[in-house]
Amino acid sequence: MEELRDLSTEEKLKIVTNFLLSSPPGEADEVFNDVRVLMADDPALQTGILDALREYNTEQYITVKLPGQENQVLVSKFGQIDNDLYLDPKSHQAFRFDHMNRRATEVEPRPPVEETEPLRTAVEAAITNYVEDHFKDGVSSVYSTENGTITIAIVDNKYNSSNFWNGRWRSTWVVNPESGKLKGNIKVNVHYYEDGNVQLDSNKDIEVETSTTAENPAAAAAAYVRLIGKAENEYQTAVNESYIELSENTFKSLRRSLPLTRQKLDWDKILNYKIGQELSFTKIAEPGPTSNK
Repeated sequence: MEELRDLSTEEKLKIVTNFLLSSPPGEADEVFNDVRVLMADDPALQTGILDALREYNTEQYITVKLPGQENQVLVSKFGQIDNDLYLDPKSHQAFRFDHMNRRATEVEPRPPVEETEPLRTAVEAAITNYVEDHFKDGVSSVYSTENGTITIAIVDNKYNSSNFWNGRWRSTWVVNPESGKLKGNIKVNVHYYEDGNVQLDSNKDIEVETSTTAENPAAAAAAYVRLIGKAENEYQTAVNESYIELSENTFKSLRRSLPLTRQKLDWDKILNYKIGQELSFTKIAEPGPTSNK
């Protein structure tokens, strides 16, 4: 702590920014409160950390409800109009996002890109059904992006702090309607912190393609979503299999699960034996009978 107090404000901000950008899913508030204590300068912290919060929220696909709406929408760089103004392509609205308090305000209409809107709408309908079927709390957005491409963003969060773990799934798919190629990226981050600190941080790039053209938006959208579903299912299966391998083979090769007797040790019983043994050594012999001579 003494060394930290000797640092300049800029140096402290650099340290706390790195902490914040590394926050596990669902734990950004706890990390912020911790670095706030380290910083010990609220005005400087709230001003200097705003860019980091903006980066974290957009990269992590933070979700928010727009005023007067029940559905969650994504905050992502694909819908970023300026620093704090974002697009919800589903409702054709823009909204101002407060990165510090994670609130949406100043909702206004935003017309769609006419050239790509038929395909974007078809992909949105197909991907919405897919997310509802495959992700318990999934949220998705489908954006018209550069050079006529369509970008799909999916996020699903599972927070279970009472059992000391939190997790987040993020997948991003960029569709090129002319070539039929889909470039995807899947990121999974899980943090387990009961009596320790273990994280899974997985990142996989995927590229697939289809011969379907955008002339029939509904057929093209269905083809894209089939490919996405197949790729994501294969990835999840591979992750599950790697964990089974880790549990059943890798860890067992590092340490015996059972002693040579192939019986589990009852440590409570062994402790009782030890205590009884020690008492037998310290027991004082009772005096024998004395003679009356």
